[in-house]
Amino acid sequence: MNNSLLSTLTVLTLSLLFSSACEDDISNPKPPTFLKVEMSAHSYHLEESAAPFQMEISDLFTFKTSRNCDLTYCEQEIYLGREIDGNINLFYKKVDHIDSLGKLINFSNQEVDFHKIKADKIDYNQVIDKNKKVYGTLFELKGNVATNFQFYLTDSLQNFLRGEVILNCVPNYDSLKSTLNYIKVDLTHMINTFEWLNN
Repeated sequence: MNNSLLSTLTVLTLSLLFSSACEDDISNPKPPTFLKVEMSAHSYHLEESAAPFQMEISDLFTFKTSRNCDLTYCEQEIYLGREIDGNINLFYKKVDHIDSLGKLINFSNQEVDFHKIKADKIDYNQVIDKNKKVYGTLFELKGNVATNFQFYLTDSLQNFLRGEVILNCVPNYDSLKSTLNYIKVDLTHMINTFEWLNN
């Protein structure tokens, strides 16, 4: 076999191999891979707000200085740490009249409803602790939404607290799923250890 024919066959063989490899990539696309962040083991410490409540939060989380606080209102931000990079924003309101409690609950529900368009599903868990007089609802919004967790807590008499989790990233539910599952454990612990301080 002469060198010219051998060179031509080699080129044809390589061309066929290359084109079949490209076809495989096109016909069998690989699913996207997402970066998995290794999270620390869950551990907690007690924090007390300038508003009349306390709770146990993750050791990764930090209470920031309360803002706009007076006897009837207070804003508390909880930084979720560098591993997560986000906040839990808390808004405390003193219930001045029994009728205003219904309005506060309706407002909280409307804030959840605002994300219905983008949410694939909304799950909720009711919070009922008669001993500590803590009642409310934790909402989990699944999908590419701006906030995947919202909640409200009340003693049904004089205290009301609304909270939302905001992550500092583009909402991509698939890539955030493991982080959101991690946050849910800490958020549930926070709510389960929540106590009013003026009851």
